[in-house]
Amino acid sequence: MDNSLAFSIILLKEIEILEQIPPLQGLIREAVVKREWTDYEVLMQSLGEIGTRFEIIDAEREALFKTLADGEEPESFYAWASRLPEKEREEISSLYRKLKMITLQIRIANDTLMEYLREAKSTVSGLLEKAYPDRRGKMYSRRGTEREADMRSVMVNRSL
Repeated sequence: MDNSLAFSIILLKEIEILEQIPPLQGLIREAVVKREWTDYEVLMQSLGEIGTRFEIIDAEREALFKTLADGEEPESFYAWASRLPEKEREEISSLYRKLKMITLQIRIANDTLMEYLREAKSTVSGLLEKAYPDRRGKMYSRRGTEREADMRSVMVNRSL
C-alpha cells in the first residue's frame, strides 16, 4: 500500500472517531445542566473510550509520519505534504485541515462547558459563604475536619 494512501486512511479513521465527540459533548452539557449525574457518568465513560481509541490511531499516525519523513521530522505536516504529488497533497491536506477543525470544535465545546462549571461552582461557593459566613469559605468533612473545596457535587436539600 502506498504510504500516502496509508496516511490518508489513518486520517480518515481519526476524523471518523472525532466526529463522534460533538454529539456526545452536547449530551454531556445537557446532563450537566439538567443535573442528570447518572447519564453524565455513562456519557463520560463513553467519551473516555473514544479518547482511548483515538490515542491508539493517533500513535499509528505519528509513527507513520516519522517513517514517511525518513526518520527525521520535517518542519511541519505541510512541509512534508508539499513534497507529495499535487493530487495526493490536496487530498491529504484537506483531510488534515478537517481533522484540525473538528479538534478545534471539540476544544471550544470543552472550554465552554468548563466555563459554565466554573461559574456554577463560583455561584454555589458565594451562596455557601453568604449562608454560612462563620465557615469563611472552608469546607468540612462529616467528621469535622477541614477539607479542600473541590468540584464535587453539592446538594442543598434536594434542589438549589
